Amino acid sequence: MTLSTFFPLLLSHVMGDAVFTSYRLAVRKRSRALADQLLAISYHSLIHAVFAGLFLLLLGKLWLKGALLVLALHFSIDFLRCRVEVKLYGPGRIHVKRSELIDWISGKNREEEKMQMSKVWPWFFIHLLDQGAHLGSLYGIAMVV
Repeated sequence: MTLSTFFPLLLSHVMGDAVFTSYRLAVRKRSRALADQLLAISYHSLIHAVFAGLFLLLLGKLWLKGALLVLALHFSIDFLRCRVEVKLYGPGRIHVKRSELIDWISGKNREEEKMQMSKVWPWFFIHLLDQGAHLGSLYGIAMVV
């Protein structure tokens, strides 16, 4: 039963992170100004909460509880990640964009210095921890609702 709730939550997460986000929003989440950063992360987390709530509603689950948990946990995880990235890479920028990662994987790398393994590993580790925290929180939410 938990997996039948987890997978729609995972789909809502993919939609929020890949389909209904933008480069501009991702940069604003890493803003130097804390107020701008909080607003951008709140907006991004709200997108996730809306999709999670809709999917939970369709499943007949506790949609409001689930949506509020997604909102709170997604905000917390993204805030921590963005603060770490601002400290490591500077404000108002993304260290590795999706297009750069795809180019690097496919061998069409145009920014050789930026994509050196010594510089990519910290970013990759942060990304892995971030996505792992999101997946874990979604599974926990699926167990609760």
